[in-house]
Amino acid sequence: MQALSVLLIVAQFFTGALDAVQSQLLGVFDIFNRNYSLEQFARNLNVLIGPVRNPSYPDLQLKTKSAVILDQDSNRVLFAKNDDERLPMASITKIMTALVVLDKYGSHLDTVIIVPAEATQTSGSKMYLYSGERITVLNLLKGLLIHSANDAALAFAYDIAGGQDNFAQLMNSKAQTLGLFNTHFINPVGFDDPDHYSTARDLGELTRVALVNTTFAEIVAVKTTVARDVTGKFRHPLDNTNKLIGRYDNVIGVKTGTTDEAGASLVASAIGDSGQKVIVVLLDSPDRFTEGKEALDWALKAYSWIEPLQ
Repeated sequence: MQALSVLLIVAQFFTGALDAVQSQLLGVFDIFNRNYSLEQFARNLNVLIGPVRNPSYPDLQLKTKSAVILDQDSNRVLFAKNDDERLPMASITKIMTALVVLDKYGSHLDTVIIVPAEATQTSGSKMYLYSGERITVLNLLKGLLIHSANDAALAFAYDIAGGQDNFAQLMNSKAQTLGLFNTHFINPVGFDDPDHYSTARDLGELTRVALVNTTFAEIVAVKTTVARDVTGKFRHPLDNTNKLIGRYDNVIGVKTGTTDEAGASLVASAIGDSGQKVIVVLLDSPDRFTEGKEALDWALKAYSWIEPLQ
C-alpha cells in the first residue's frame, strides 16, 4: 500500500471530503490543538475521515447476493452491493448471541453453566455437549464462535433467559440499542425463519462493535482448540468454520453461516501492514471464502490510510 503523508491527506480532506464530515470539523481542529505524536495524529484522522480511495485501482466485482466492506475504525463503507436488503443470516446470528452473553458474563468468563438437555437435542453443527455437563462461559463461547456450535447457543439461551424466545428478545433489544433497525432475531442459532433476518450493512456494524471486545476478537481468530468441562472429563475439539483463519496471516476473524435459505455466508476481517482493519460481509455467496479473501485484499489495496512521515 502506498504511504500517504499527513499533509497530503489533510489537503485532500479539506478539498474533497469537507461536506461529508462537516459536523465533525470541531473534532478535526481539536486534534491539531493537542500534543499528539505523528502516529497518534494519523490514527485520529483515520478514525475521523477514513481511508482515501485510489482512483487508479479497478472496481471490485462480486457474485454474492449482498455485500458490504467497512473500515473498522471510521465505519466508512468501502464497498456495497445490495447492502440494505433484508436476508437470512444463518449462523452469523451467533455474533449477536455472543454479545448478549458478554453483556451478561463479560467480567466473569469462569462462571460455570450446567448444560440443559434441550441444548443437546438440537440439530446441525454441535460441539457435542452432554446433558448436565458443567462448563465455563469461556469454553462455551469458544464452541459458539469457533465451531459454530448450536448446542452452545442453546445452553446460553436457557441459562440466561430460560429459553430461546426470551433470549431472542434480549438479542432484539441489543440490536435496537446498536441502531440495527433492519435486523430481527427469532432464535440464538440462526435457524431459518421469515422473521429472522438482517442486512449486510447491519451485520457489518454488528461485527465492528463485537470486534472491539477483546474476548470476542481473540476467540474468532483461533483456528483450532479444545474445550473441556470443569472436571476435564469431557473433551470437545473445535475447528474454526472460517477456512480463511490460519490460511492467511492477515485474516483475523470472524464467522460463517450456512442454511438452505441463507446460502453460504461469511463475515471476515483482515488487518493491513499498517494496522488498518477492514470487515467484509457476504450474504449468499457462490464461493464465500474465495470472494471473501478477494474482497479483503481489494479493500486494503484500493484504499490508502494515513501514515505518519518517517
